[in-house]
Amino acid sequence: MNYKDLLDRYKKGKVTEEEKQLIEQELEKQEAFEEYMAETFDEEISHISGLSSDEICDEETRKIKKSVNSKLRRVVVKSVLIMTLLYLSIFYGVSNIINSIYYNPKSVTMSEKEEYKRSDFFYDMQAYLSLNKPGFSLGSWASPEAKGFGKYEIMYSMKDLFAKDETMHFMNLSKGRLSYGIDGIFGSKSYWLFEGFKKIKYELPENKSGSNIGWDREIESKNKETIRYLKELNPLSYISVSIVFKEDLTMEEFYYMSNEEYPSINFKWVGIRTIKPSSQIQEPDITPEAIDLIGFNPNTNDEGSHTQRPNLKKYPLFYLSDWRTDAALSDLRDKDYPEVMAEAYEIHFTSRLQYLRDREKFVKLFDYKTEFYDDALTYISENGVKTYGALAYGTAEEFLKYIYEIQYDTIFINQVLPTKPNIYSN
Repeated sequence: MNYKDLLDRYKKGKVTEEEKQLIEQELEKQEAFEEYMAETFDEEISHISGLSSDEICDEETRKIKKSVNSKLRRVVVKSVLIMTLLYLSIFYGVSNIINSIYYNPKSVTMSEKEEYKRSDFFYDMQAYLSLNKPGFSLGSWASPEAKGFGKYEIMYSMKDLFAKDETMHFMNLSKGRLSYGIDGIFGSKSYWLFEGFKKIKYELPENKSGSNIGWDREIESKNKETIRYLKELNPLSYISVSIVFKEDLTMEEFYYMSNEEYPSINFKWVGIRTIKPSSQIQEPDITPEAIDLIGFNPNTNDEGSHTQRPNLKKYPLFYLSDWRTDAALSDLRDKDYPEVMAEAYEIHFTSRLQYLRDREKFVKLFDYKTEFYDDALTYISENGVKTYGALAYGTAEEFLKYIYEIQYDTIFINQVLPTKPNIYSN
């Protein structure tokens, strides 16, 4: 949409209130320039035209001609300068209008530091990936570049936390829509990770007899196949496993399980309950709609380290690692484990969920889940932050050691590597 289109819509009364205010501001600037130019030109010309040739001699005539030429030159120069300023005002005014209407990945409104500030896109991507993409985090690149009115080229990288590799992705934005993209956050590369949470994503209500026989049999059959496959793997095989628990766990229960009971298993994503079980449908014969799944990474070292932060008062513990340093959370550090980390988990997840809810233009551009984030915030405020399952990494040997102790409902193998990519780190 160009400036001409905006003006046309304005004349027809079809602009939003925000567009109307911005356009009227630009029109006021143009009107002020035109009035100033007209007054200046009239003043100069009236002074020149007021001279009488009958009252002056030849010498004076030459002086007047010289003066007239000088003043005319000044008028022309002023006119050119005014027209240039008018052009710049229109050019950059339209640019600002376009950028304010559509999502602008180059805007910097979230960083609190006065020195180098990261673009909002960096934080948008961090929040989005950690909540919605199990096993992935934003890499070292997140570079948007303006290419015209409302147009941007973006280069960013994502880290695969299982394979320990980083891949580059590219996309173009044009006036509030994705015009080009290769995989990345809108691709299908990692959506298979939700296959292991199928029971949650498509949860069926119990029938009149209190169970779903076909559904239960399918789950039991797949669980047996998973255990059989685990036993046949090389003990050093490194695997990605999705686990759905028999019962939802509180954050305190999850922390104790992951850090005290099974410390050698690396939990990389914790799914959080945001809707009551079976509440999306009423009758067991109705095919359920898919539920959006969301969660967070309970590790503090998967997103890198830097000094910039979004508004800490509005989004406390946007980075989980800040639980040790955030002055506003000093009372949190006075508590004992696992209570301190359980509360840190809850604050961190809620903070990122609230952040993404507030970034409406970003959300509408990539996944249109604004209402889902609203409902999720309401649900956890009423029911607490509890997990239905998790994405975990470990060797086949480690999983076999604990598999009969973990209170799981379903267990699903996502990926298998011959060995752990890096034996010295998680």
